[in-house]
Amino acid sequence: MVAENHLRRRSDVNTRMVEGEIVVLDRQKGLIHQLNQTATYIWERCDGKSTVAEIAAQLAEAFDVASETASKDVVRVVRQFQDLQLLEPPPDQTIVPEP
Repeated sequence: MVAENHLRRRSDVNTRMVEGEIVVLDRQKGLIHQLNQTATYIWERCDGKSTVAEIAAQLAEAFDVASETASKDVVRVVRQFQDLQLLEPPPDQTIVPEP
């Protein structure tokens, strides 16, 4: 099950749009991440206003995919963002609980 937190990007990472995909520069860790189209879509919605479920619903509509597929994709990408510490952690909980 996915926690219903409002996802927020870390404010100290820099991003650039390059040919329709976002490149994230994490100066704190000295890493650069290039996001594909789906990850870019999800990243743009990690603005503190949307939950995983809301982003999945938007993704399903925008990419014309099944809701279940969109949910799995959003959870997978959010976990990757979380593992890379690109999202602000919510107080006293994880963004996506481990299975």
